Amino acid sequence: MVAQASGPFRGKGKFGVGCGESRGRGGSHFADYYLASSLEQIWLQQSGSFGVAGIVVETPFLKGGLDRLGVKIEGGKRYEYKSAPESFTETGYTRPARENLQQLLDSLFGQFVNDVARDRRLEPAQLRRLVDTAPHEPEQARRDGLVDRIGYRTDALEDVYQRNGGRRELVTLSEYASDEARPKPRGEVIALGRASGAIVSGRSGGGPLDDEALANSEDVVDALDTASRAKDVRAIVLRIDSPGGTYPAADAIADAVGRARSAGKPVIVSMSDVAASGGYLAAVRADVIVAQPTTITASIGVFSVWPMAQELLTSLGVNVERVSVGHNAGMYSTFQPPTPAQRAAVARELDAVYASFTRQVAEARNLDATRIDAAARGRVFSGVDARRAGLVDELGGLQLALNIAKAKAGIEETKRIEVRRYPDESDRWQRMFEKLLHVAGVDVGPTIRLPREVRETLARFGITLRPGNVRLPPLPPLWR
Repeated sequence: MVAQASGPFRGKGKFGVGCGESRGRGGSHFADYYLASSLEQIWLQQSGSFGVAGIVVETPFLKGGLDRLGVKIEGGKRYEYKSAPESFTETGYTRPARENLQQLLDSLFGQFVNDVARDRRLEPAQLRRLVDTAPHEPEQARRDGLVDRIGYRTDALEDVYQRNGGRRELVTLSEYASDEARPKPRGEVIALGRASGAIVSGRSGGGPLDDEALANSEDVVDALDTASRAKDVRAIVLRIDSPGGTYPAADAIADAVGRARSAGKPVIVSMSDVAASGGYLAAVRADVIVAQPTTITASIGVFSVWPMAQELLTSLGVNVERVSVGHNAGMYSTFQPPTPAQRAAVARELDAVYASFTRQVAEARNLDATRIDAAARGRVFSGVDARRAGLVDELGGLQLALNIAKAKAGIEETKRIEVRRYPDESDRWQRMFEKLLHVAGVDVGPTIRLPREVRETLARFGITLRPGNVRLPPLPPLWR
């Protein structure tokens, strides 16, 4: 997404420079070079190397080790391409899993080659050859057109200063992104919500110790409901960056998206790096789904697995006894294997969830039985392939999603918009304030509120509360 944003940035007469000690860090990681290639210049340190050598996925399969320990894996999946649990249930890639993973990597690498070759003015075949023969020494990388300049970070900064008329004032990204401290643009309002992390039921505490890796369904649902009720909100953009989660939690978000549409608010989903499984389900009822070409998405399927360690415990001389009420009270026990009837119940549950998942996708995306079967069964797609499969509508980043929301809301193209975050992240100060009062033994009534003036004053000093952490003012760079 950042690489996509650099085009409009440069189109406004600004320039971008990427510098680093190495490219690819001598390994196969290419995301940093993908971003750097969209900039005007790439600098590489003389002692570094160009090591962008492709993409590799290595998966440890634990079944053999678990078997030795006496740990069995119970459960199941729907269907053959739902490979997430196979690290525990197989000794290597199954044929469908390997086929799907290879297809995904080929698509991602093909997009990388096309974009980088265009930005670096190279032929795609030439770039593939250079990647296949990496790593390259800095001077060779420069001659081949992979980088532009050889030098240290200080050299790149000095060059930037000179191109900037000698001015040496630096603003860090964190400072620039502190939008709480800047005047808000006024115009037609588009709400921006987010679901970031594994989707789980419940709500977060809203404090600095919350887990940023979780997207709590009640938080997302509340944000969508609040935005849909706001009279001045013309449309909603939901940004999703999630590998999945529990089916009920993702379904609750999907329902909130549908209710927002019923309330007359267009809902556009913008997919980030990943929006798969439950992350895709949360998106499926939107008016328009926008994915990046390299988004990892779909994975329409379900699995449920858990360890059963009876054999291991027996070998250690550990005896586990139970007292229970209800025939299936211990169905997911770690200490006793499920009965045949319980295994059948798990299978029925998996079948029901898969049927519900695929039905929702088929109805929302207008896919017949043949197309939904070809798109589902746990298959994972890149954004490009997901569009071909009918699972997403447009390829692009957050800005495209905002533009579509603007058009869907009937806002004139020339009119300014205000992007309003839901929930209002500045209100997280309020939640933390209430928690502190609670710890101090003060009853927090409905009228107690951290004054907006206090929040705005804190923001002016660069003290902001982001989801999951309090962010203090950045330290000044050493060269300032």
